[in-house]
Amino acid sequence: MKIIYRLTLIVAAASLLPVLAFFAAVSWFGLAYPQALLLAAAAVFLCGSLSVWALLAGLARPMAGMSQGVKRFIAGDYKLESVIPKDGWPEARVLISSLNRLMLELNAYRAFHLNQVVEERAKAQALIETITDGVMLVDDRGLLIYSNQRALDLLGIDKHDPNIVLPGSVKHETFAPVVSGLMASQENYLKAEVTVHDPDGDCDVCKNFRVISRQFLLATFKRSGRVILIRDVTVEKEIESARETFFHMITHDMRAPLTSIQGYAHLMEQYVPASPEAGKYLQAILRSSMRLNGMVEDILNTIKLEHGEMKLNPAAADAGEMCARVFEMYAPLASRKNIKFSLVPSPSKIDFNADVVLLERVISNLVGNALKFTPNGGEVSLFCSEAGGEVVFGVEDTGPGIPKDKHKEIFEKYTQLEEHKYMGFGLGLAMCKMAVELHRGRIWVESEEGKGSKFSFAIQTK
Repeated sequence: MKIIYRLTLIVAAASLLPVLAFFAAVSWFGLAYPQALLLAAAAVFLCGSLSVWALLAGLARPMAGMSQGVKRFIAGDYKLESVIPKDGWPEARVLISSLNRLMLELNAYRAFHLNQVVEERAKAQALIETITDGVMLVDDRGLLIYSNQRALDLLGIDKHDPNIVLPGSVKHETFAPVVSGLMASQENYLKAEVTVHDPDGDCDVCKNFRVISRQFLLATFKRSGRVILIRDVTVEKEIESARETFFHMITHDMRAPLTSIQGYAHLMEQYVPASPEAGKYLQAILRSSMRLNGMVEDILNTIKLEHGEMKLNPAAADAGEMCARVFEMYAPLASRKNIKFSLVPSPSKIDFNADVVLLERVISNLVGNALKFTPNGGEVSLFCSEAGGEVVFGVEDTGPGIPKDKHKEIFEKYTQLEEHKYMGFGLGLAMCKMAVELHRGRIWVESEEGKGSKFSFAIQTK
């Protein structure tokens, strides 16, 4: 309110002075009225100018000080010298005092959060430096943003190099082409296996690494970057090799007794007196033995395919008949689970050359998986068709679906989704992939979580 009183006094004084000047001109100097009015007008202009100057002078200095102080603060000058001097009218000094307090509090808030960021960065850096994996962050041009020492050592990069760019700075001849492929790809998620041999050629001391890369967004620069993880999986590979050796041995030993169990079960069906209980038990024996036999076949086929020991026995094949045989084999299982299992007939006969036994095993695995994961009351369909010189087989279900980021992973050995784990070794889809690729075909999945799955594979008809 004080500033209003002050302005009122200035205006009153400015109004009074012209009146006094008019009376003085008439009474003291004897001027005529026109000259007196002219003098009064000049006095009005002079007093108005002085009043405006006095008013602006009282506001301009503190406003200029506030403007300069705020500009310094915005420019990053957070020192105490940035505090705005308190001059001008009392009202302006109150405003300046409030603004100074706000700037000091903002500075304290900034310092607090800056310390937090520095502390969290130090924690993250200490953690990353202590892990045995190599970790790197690069932008979309390959410029290094961050790397721990382990990654630099593995890739043969000089940490003192001020201009590290991938893949050019990678000196390790084994990792160089892998990193080059990762940087050239536009895919969001990539994974590669690398075997590093001993310089002397001693394979007993070979090391295996898995290189994983995923894109991320650099929000500060509004462009993409890539995180690269290099993990030593030598021990995992050794365990996997031991597991395969064990599986190979045990499966060979299991084949003979399984064949005997199935044979005797079939004989008992023919000669044991018919009864509901006996029939139920014999069917359970046959189903279990067939299931075990299928797992044994998956293991043996996977090992043969992986080591290049599987030889194709191509013969004339009818896609429709292959699907019909698999459908007939799995129809009872679908009925027991109350699953609507349908065979979609092909519009025409599809003839091609392939290893019929091996491809029927692929179809069986896909149908078995669909029936396994589809809940009671669901639907599974088996179909085949011809398009673009290929015969396409497919199995579609109404099961739980598969997340998109797992579509490639599920075709790897010993892989089972945590949320869909079931009894088995996780070899079925891996065997399917290798068998289809041995036919120079391709296999893929179309699925979304919660919306079912559709597995398909295509083989050239000629």
